Amino acid sequence: MFFGRDKEKIECPKCGYIVAKPYPKDKLCPKCGKFLAHLLERAIEEEEKTKLKKLTPKKMKTSDKTPSKVLHKKVKVKKNQISGVDLSKDKIEVKPGEEYIKLMGIITQSRTPIFCSNDKFVYLLELSYNLDFIANSILGGELDRMSLEAEETGIAEKGLFVIDSGIIYILYGKFPNKKGYWLIEQMKKVLRDELGDKNPEIIDKLQKHTISLKMEAALKSIIQEYIQLQEVFSDKKIPFVDDKLNVLYFGMSSQSIGIISLLLDNRIPAKFSMSISDPLDELEMKESVVSAKIEALAANTLANTQAVPRWIAVKLGYQHYRFLTFRKLDNDYFIYMLSEGNLDKLESVENLLERIVIDTTTVKFHGDLRPFNELKTELKGFFGKREFS
Repeated sequence: MFFGRDKEKIECPKCGYIVAKPYPKDKLCPKCGKFLAHLLERAIEEEEKTKLKKLTPKKMKTSDKTPSKVLHKKVKVKKNQISGVDLSKDKIEVKPGEEYIKLMGIITQSRTPIFCSNDKFVYLLELSYNLDFIANSILGGELDRMSLEAEETGIAEKGLFVIDSGIIYILYGKFPNKKGYWLIEQMKKVLRDELGDKNPEIIDKLQKHTISLKMEAALKSIIQEYIQLQEVFSDKKIPFVDDKLNVLYFGMSSQSIGIISLLLDNRIPAKFSMSISDPLDELEMKESVVSAKIEALAANTLANTQAVPRWIAVKLGYQHYRFLTFRKLDNDYFIYMLSEGNLDKLESVENLLERIVIDTTTVKFHGDLRPFNELKTELKGFFGKREFS
């Protein structure tokens, strides 16, 4: 039992470390990193005491001061305090109009949802599962991040993904990457503390509900801290070692119908159950499999988010990325590519491609593939070297 000033001390139930004032702002044990619910409760109690003091009426004092005597003095403006975090909002504003969070979510790689900060965006958990499946199949890497562009506004938003022990952590909105990864790390710490040794695949509904409530309380406090990190973290672009873009696959579609499919590199892991002896038939089958998966992903993303994926990045190794990229053309045509290397080279390659396909895309697709067969031959020549600097 603590006495006197010792009442202000809190013991970590995990490692026994004694935490005293000033308490850590992130509500984590300085020794073992465990989230301390008692610290959060203490912070709430002190906030309530402060509010109570403000509400207590003071004695009226008489004064001989008049406005004319005091108006010449410098007026001090009190800084606005951060309002409470409401996870149910469509956006949690960090910098109004510049930076915001729409979703913090957790789902297992076996499709079991664990936490969703806002049910309005629960479809992003399913999308994350689908992206992870694509990353592990035709992209052959670990899901890293995604850029989406809204159809109506053209505003680009991003999704960050961290996969740890079979669990996918998701952050979606508009924010600097480094700051986003900091928030995901806090999510991981909270879940580890609440989940313990339990298998997330077999926890019952009551346990899942309890975990969600505790995570929500912890994340509100963590986001308050996140909002304070305005000057600490700046945006960080994907670092590229390569100075070229190596195109592995090219596709073209209209209204989710595949028109052109070109597999340019056999490293793309396209699996199918049939046994095919003819190399040309095998190539066509691989192209069909890759095209079908990409079309399904694009259609699913657009239907759920009303946004078009601009690019999806997977990590193959240190500073080594593979990308699935999309670009919308006139008359509802899309071109998409699988590539490796330097994403900064993408726009220049797409601009060259647009010049090649522009004559064939002047009218909407009506099922006639003959013009596109000629275009496919021309594109094979264009992608002869596959690398673009």
